[in-house]
Amino acid sequence: MNDAANPIPNGDRPNPWLDAEEVAPLLCTTAHTLRRLAREGRSPVVVRRIGGRWRFSRRSVEAFVDGSDTEEAS
Repeated sequence: MNDAANPIPNGDRPNPWLDAEEVAPLLCTTAHTLRRLAREGRSPVVVRRIGGRWRFSRRSVEAFVDGSDTEEAS
């Protein structure tokens, strides 16, 4: 791919979606519990099914950890 077409390499910007294994330590729980909560629609953060896997919004996780959770989980 041409560098001019993609001025910001992927390594320089964080992925906006995290998997359960990345989120679990931040929320002091297990990946299994996060996936169960997502499946039941009770996740404390925004979660989507992407590519057959549960992905958690980085922005929502950070806001939840900071205590400034203004987004509603879906």
